[in-house]
Amino acid sequence: MDRKKELLIRVYVILGLFGCVAAYMIYHAIKIVAIEGDEWRQKGEELYFKLVSIEAERGKILSDDGSPLALSLPFFEIRMDTRAKGLTSELFNAKVDSLAACLVRDLYQEKSLNEVKNWLVRERKAKNRYLLIARSLDYNQLEELRTYPILRSGQNKGGLIVIRKDRREKPFKLLASRTIGLKRENAPSIGLESSFDPWLKGEEGQRLMKKVGPDLYLPVDEVIEIEAKRGKDIKTTIDIGIQEVAEEALSEAILNHGAQKGCAVVMDVKTGAIKAIANLGLDASGQIVEDFNYALGYSTEPGSTMKLASVAAMLEEGKVDLKTAVQLNGGEAYFYNKKMKDSESHGVGMSDLQYSFEKSSNVGISRLAYEVFGSGEGQKKFAEYYKKFRLHKKSGIELEGESVPVVKHPVEDKDKWYGTSVPWMSVGYEIQLTPLQILNFYNAVANRGVMMKPYIVSQILDDDKVVKAIEPKVLQQELFSEKTLTQLNILLAGVVTNGTGKVIQSEQFNISGKTGTAVTNYYLTGLEQKQYQASFCGFFPSENPIYSCIVVIYNPTQGGYYGGQAAAPAFLKIADKCMRDKKLVATLVNDQPKPLLANEVLPVGNHGFSKDFQKLFNHIGLPFHEAKNNEWVRTISNNDGIYTLPQQVDIKKVPDLAGMGLRDALYILDKQGVLASVSGVGKVVWQSLEPGVLWTDQNRRIEIQLQ
Repeated sequence: MDRKKELLIRVYVILGLFGCVAAYMIYHAIKIVAIEGDEWRQKGEELYFKLVSIEAERGKILSDDGSPLALSLPFFEIRMDTRAKGLTSELFNAKVDSLAACLVRDLYQEKSLNEVKNWLVRERKAKNRYLLIARSLDYNQLEELRTYPILRSGQNKGGLIVIRKDRREKPFKLLASRTIGLKRENAPSIGLESSFDPWLKGEEGQRLMKKVGPDLYLPVDEVIEIEAKRGKDIKTTIDIGIQEVAEEALSEAILNHGAQKGCAVVMDVKTGAIKAIANLGLDASGQIVEDFNYALGYSTEPGSTMKLASVAAMLEEGKVDLKTAVQLNGGEAYFYNKKMKDSESHGVGMSDLQYSFEKSSNVGISRLAYEVFGSGEGQKKFAEYYKKFRLHKKSGIELEGESVPVVKHPVEDKDKWYGTSVPWMSVGYEIQLTPLQILNFYNAVANRGVMMKPYIVSQILDDDKVVKAIEPKVLQQELFSEKTLTQLNILLAGVVTNGTGKVIQSEQFNISGKTGTAVTNYYLTGLEQKQYQASFCGFFPSENPIYSCIVVIYNPTQGGYYGGQAAAPAFLKIADKCMRDKKLVATLVNDQPKPLLANEVLPVGNHGFSKDFQKLFNHIGLPFHEAKNNEWVRTISNNDGIYTLPQQVDIKKVPDLAGMGLRDALYILDKQGVLASVSGVGKVVWQSLEPGVLWTDQNRRIEIQLQ
């Protein structure tokens, strides 16, 4: 055989083998598709399994006494697999009438028995494996449904499919609603629900599911591969009683003053724990709603409440004290070509720092600030004090969305710093702070100079077991010197006893604080109507503060727009509630013996010779803390006793005689070669020449008035 034939035979053999294999494969393909297709398709469907995540029950949000502010309530969706493996035709036909009767009785009252029965029969014939029976059933309704004919046999024999869906509920409805927040699927979550989501959400479980149709999976005999772990509870610092009163007082203030919105925050002085945080506004229909966390996320120019910061800076610098004289010029002054005005013309000329603060004089505070910090180096010092007071930093509260403070610096913000920045910042303009950030600064004054971090969650709990305790945290240990702190407390108490906050004096306890009235659209130059922001920030009781609080009313349009009119009364209502809860107002202050060191009975506010004061206080047995190496001093007090502030007397300048007795005043004037004309008796309350003015040959005469 030649080689050609041999090669062809081999090719034919190979082709024959390939043909046989192909025929065999075609035969089996036809057999699988045409003859055994239904059987294999059934087996294929039964092999489609997957693990599906099961959402865990979300943890609760609790108040400080354990009452639930937010919790997850279980609701159930009921479906039926009309072709369940164990649901025989005999069972279905025998019990379908009874099942229909139960459904009509409890769920489908608007339908007839025949309608429901025919519907069930029709869906079984259609092989519906995911028939919707009911939505949003509570637990009791579910237990009742489990007793229905057919369904009582469970998933395998009765086709019962139970799908749990938790619904987040707030038992106190709108109370602290924005702070509690929302857990949302298709939008950003907010409040505690968002900030503490990793703790609240728990751990997902997994359930084995079988595919029964396109994108349709059913549980496999209620088999759960991994059990879901319930989320942890979080215990907040919110006091429900204080929160409720804060919202009531805020709502009343907004409505009475025709305001757009408002907020109120109450803080525990010693710890920084937030006891209440209310944020309310008006919707388009004029209804009160809680639509935004203004206390945390709304940063504005605060106005006069932040005079406290500039005064603290001046006192720390040591160049002024409470009786440092300042010319108010009737309530009007110029810095460069820019006019500074008080809230109203008052006709007052020469005054001092204490009067300026208590009466909230923009002119007085800004003039003093400019004298102390107006120079190039002084401006930098001024900004550095604001940094020392941590006004440029966020409070650090656990809630999301806190705005960053805007506090300018002459070096870091050269393009935004002007010659007028110091006087305007000193009265609360050209800076931006949130109400919570302002309150935290005041809280540090109330807490003897210790600044705490505000916090709103105290514990993470797992079935009443503490998983994590959140302790109070000190942000800065010593914000002010003792002398500055003493004077700040005198000023804040004086606002309520003598100044713009006098309307909220209480017979039951003493309040310290500051009013604020900011014009929020002052930059407009047309004839637009002015818009205001009214606020009151302070603490109580003054002698040993327990709570600090701030109330801000945005754009009041009626019934008064000053802080003392719109915000202070709401502050008082909140304070009354706080003190009632502490059981500290059962006895009127006037019925109690006054403490030995009450400011109003101490010989304070005097100005004179240091050695004379030392002899006097030692003789009467009052604690006396002397400023060393100073011939002339001014007296102030706190609960520790009498303090003295050094007073410098420059022989070339007109001295500050306010608070002096006649003997000391004449002694100083005589040493300076000045003639004095005197009227009245008591201490010096007025002098004809402004302190600090250089003596000249033409002005060597001065008039002083005693009272």
